[in-house]
Amino acid sequence: MSEAYRPNPDRLLAGIKKEEGEKVRGHFRVFFGMCPGVGKTYAMLKAALEQVQQGVDLVVGIVETHGRKETEELLSGLEILPRKDVVYKDTLLKEMDLDAILMRKPRLVLVDELAHTNAPGSRHPKRYQDVLELLEAGIDVYSTVNVQHLESRADLVQQITGVKVQERIPDSVLDLANQIELIDISAQGLLKRMKEGKVYQGDRAVRAEENFFKETHLTALRELALRYTAEQVDQDLQNQMIVQQIPGPWNTQERLLVAVSHSPFAARLIRATRRMAFSLEAPWIALHIENEARLSSEDQSMLLKNLNLARELGAEVVSVKNNNIAESIREISHERNVTQIIMGRPQQGLWSRIKGHGSLLDQLVSKSSDVDVHIIRQQEDSTARKIKWMPPGFHSSLASYWYSLCALLGVSFISGLTVPIIGYRSVGFIFLLSMILIGLMATLGPVLFAAALSALIWNFFFIPPAMTFAISQPEDVMMCLSYFLVAILSGVLADRIRTRDRDLESREKRTRVLYELVREFASAMSVLDVSLAASQSLERIVNGKVKILLTDEDGDLLRKSVNDIKVDDKDFALALWSFENNRHAGWKTETLSESRCLAIPLKAKERSVGVLLFYPREKESLTLDQQHLLENVSAQTAMALDRLRLQKSAEKAKVLEASENLHQALLNSVSHELRTPLTAIIGSASAMADKKLGAQEDLRHQLAEDIVDSSLRLNQVVENLLDMSRLNSGALQLKKEWIDLNDLISGMPAKMGRLVAQHKISVVSFSRPVYVRVDERLIEHVLMNLLTNAIRYSPLGSTITLSLDGGNGAVLSVKDEGPGIPAQHLKKIFEAFYRVPGSATGGVGLGLAIVKALVEAHGGEVYAQNREALAGAEFLIKLPYEKPPQDLMGES
Repeated sequence: MSEAYRPNPDRLLAGIKKEEGEKVRGHFRVFFGMCPGVGKTYAMLKAALEQVQQGVDLVVGIVETHGRKETEELLSGLEILPRKDVVYKDTLLKEMDLDAILMRKPRLVLVDELAHTNAPGSRHPKRYQDVLELLEAGIDVYSTVNVQHLESRADLVQQITGVKVQERIPDSVLDLANQIELIDISAQGLLKRMKEGKVYQGDRAVRAEENFFKETHLTALRELALRYTAEQVDQDLQNQMIVQQIPGPWNTQERLLVAVSHSPFAARLIRATRRMAFSLEAPWIALHIENEARLSSEDQSMLLKNLNLARELGAEVVSVKNNNIAESIREISHERNVTQIIMGRPQQGLWSRIKGHGSLLDQLVSKSSDVDVHIIRQQEDSTARKIKWMPPGFHSSLASYWYSLCALLGVSFISGLTVPIIGYRSVGFIFLLSMILIGLMATLGPVLFAAALSALIWNFFFIPPAMTFAISQPEDVMMCLSYFLVAILSGVLADRIRTRDRDLESREKRTRVLYELVREFASAMSVLDVSLAASQSLERIVNGKVKILLTDEDGDLLRKSVNDIKVDDKDFALALWSFENNRHAGWKTETLSESRCLAIPLKAKERSVGVLLFYPREKESLTLDQQHLLENVSAQTAMALDRLRLQKSAEKAKVLEASENLHQALLNSVSHELRTPLTAIIGSASAMADKKLGAQEDLRHQLAEDIVDSSLRLNQVVENLLDMSRLNSGALQLKKEWIDLNDLISGMPAKMGRLVAQHKISVVSFSRPVYVRVDERLIEHVLMNLLTNAIRYSPLGSTITLSLDGGNGAVLSVKDEGPGIPAQHLKKIFEAFYRVPGSATGGVGLGLAIVKALVEAHGGEVYAQNREALAGAEFLIKLPYEKPPQDLMGES
C-alpha cells in the first residue's frame, strides 16, 4: 500500500464489521435469474451434488421441480427432509419444516424460491425470513430468486410486463449474500425451452408465452438481471478493496470525478464531465472540498448554483471538509475507485511557490499516478475575474471595529496606571493578552485592526521617548516589530479557533436536530406528525418558515399544506413545477428565481410524495451546510412519508385480504349450513307428497317433525347472520327493560323445543329474584346460542346445566358434558367463523361471536373454561348489575 493512501476509518470499520458478521452467519449463496425457467434450481442442485461429493453434510429443505424430469433426476441423489403439513381453509398445504432443519442442523441446506409466501400459521410469513433464521443459526443456505421479486425492481418489472408481482423480498436480503451467481440464458433460448415443455406444461405454457414470456419482455428482464449483478459485483469489489486496504483504483469500470468550487468556471467543468460520463456510460462524482477560506454571499450563491447544476445533470454530489485539497481529492478517488479526475487549470499562488508545494495539478499528478487527470481550459471572462480588495473575513460591522477600539482604549488606560510599577516592556504583554481576547470575539478584520492600533499605541504612549513614534533603543525596535507580528499571529490563530468552534457547534446542532428528527419520524403515526416534526426542526436551525404540500390518493399535489394553511397561486405554481419536474425551483435557483420561496421535491423511492416550501426570513443566500440540511431533512421526510404510505397500503391490503377470507369463509360455511336443512326439508316434503308414504301416519308424523327441526335450524342460521349484520353496521338498538333472570332461564327449555329433545336440560335458579336491565330478546338469543353450542358438542342423553348466581351481581352459566375445549383455543372460540380444528360438528362459526358481541353491547363479559370435576366446558356470562327500582324490590 502506498504511503499516500489512507483508507477512510468509518468505511474501513463498516467493511470489517460486515466481514465479521459473515463469519458468524452461515454462507449464503443465491442463484439469480431473470425469470422462471432459466435453470436456477437445476444449477443449485448441480452445485449441491458437488458439495456432497466433497463430503459436506447437505439436506434439501424444499425444492420445487415443477414436473421437470432433469431436475427430479438430480434431486433423487440428495437427502430430502419431509415437509410440514399446514391446514388452511380445509386445505392441506405442504411447507418447509424449519424446526426439523434446525434440529437436524446440517452444514448446508437447499431452500428453493426465496420469495415464496408461507401458508398462514407458519412461524414466518415469508420464506426469506426462514432463510435468515437458518443463516443466524450458522447453517449455509443455497437458494434461488428472480429479478422481478426484488423490491427495488418490482415496479419496473410491472411497467415492462404489465404483471404486478405479489411476492417480493427486500433488497437487503440479497445484500447479505456471500455469493450471487447469475444463471443467464438468451430470450430465444428460453422461448425454445418453453416450446419444448421444459418450463411450464400444457395450457399454462400457452398463457405464459402469450403474456409474460414475450421476447421483448424477456430481453428487458435479462438486462435488469445483468445490471443488478454488475452493481453487486462492483459494490463487493469496493468493499474488498477497503477491508484489504488496496489503494486502487482498478479500472474495472470508468468512474469520473470533477472538483467543484465557487468559481464561475466550475459550470464549464461540470458540463464537460457530464459529456464525458455520457460518452463512457460511466457514473460521476461532483466533489466539493470545504476549507477554512471564508466565502462571501456571492461566492456561496455561486457554489450552490454549481452543485445544483451537477446534481441536475446526474452527478453524485459529495462534500467534505479538509484544508488540503489535493489530499482530499486523492482520498475520495481511492475510496470511490475513481479512474479519471476532471479539473480546471489551477492558479499557483505566491505562498505555494515559496513553500515549494507546486500547484494543485502538480500535487495530484505527483501522488496520483494511477488516475488520469484531465485539464479543461478556462475561457477568459472579464465579468468572471473581479479583483476583490478585501477578503470575506474582513467584512465586519462597524460595531465590531468600535468594540475593538474601546477594548484597546480600556487596556491603554489600565496600562497607563500600572506602567510605573511594571515598566513599559510588560505593557506589551498586556496588549498581547488583549489581542488574544479580541481574536476570540471578533472577526479577522477587527483583529488585524486592533493588532496594528495596539502596536502604535504601545509605541506612542509607552516606549521611550513617550508621545512620539520614535524609538531610541534598537532592542525596543525589534521588540515592537516582534510584538506586531506576534499580535497578528495570535489574533489570526484565535480567530481560527473561534471559527472552528462555531463550525463545530453548528455541526453538533445540525446532528442533534437530525437525530431528534429521525427519532420523531420513527414514532410518527400520521402524515401530520411527520410534517410538523420536519417543519419545526428546520425552523429551529434555518432562518425561515417551512410549509409542506403533500399528494392525494391519486398522486396529485394538494393546494393546502398539512396543517391546513393555504398557499397563494404563485407559490403553488412553483411547487407544482418542482413536483412535476422533480427539481429544485424558486429562490436562489435558475428556475423562477424571483419567487419568495424555495421549492424542494420530496423524492421517495418510487415517486415524489410532496413538496417542501422554504420561506427565508432574510434574503441572503443559504450556506452550503444549510443547503445540505434542507436536502437531508427533505430526503428523510420523503422516506418517512413513503413509509407511512406503504404501511397504510399494507394495512389496507391486509384488511382487504381479511375481508376476502371472511367473505369466502362465510360463503363456504353458510352454503353448507343452509344446504343441509334445506335438503332435509325438501327430502321430507317430497316423501310426504308420495301417496304411498303419506298414507303411513307414523312416518308422516316423523317427516313433519324433521321438517320442523330443519326449519328451526335454518331459522337460527338466518337469525345469527342478521344479528351479525346489525352488529357490524351499528344498526342494533338495545331495548332495555327490567327482567328477572330466574323467569328467563326457567322458560328456556320450552323455547328450545325439539332442539333439546335428545338431551336433558337442568335449570338451576337463584333463591331470590335477580333483576337486570337488559334487552330480553337479545339475552334470550345469547342463551339459545350457548345451549345450541352445548347440544352440538355433548353426547346424546347427557345433561346440560343452565344456572343463575345472583350472590355477587348476575352470572349466568351453561355447562355441558362434552369433550371440553383445548386450552390454546379458549380465547379464539369467540372470533367470527372460528371453529376448533378437528371439530366434526357443523356450524357457521358465528354463534359464539354473536354471544360475545351481544353481551359486550350490554356492558357485560363472557368467557369459557373447562369444568374441573367433570368433563365438559362451561360458559359464564357476567351482566352489569344495577340497583333495581323500589317498586320491583317491593314486589320481590
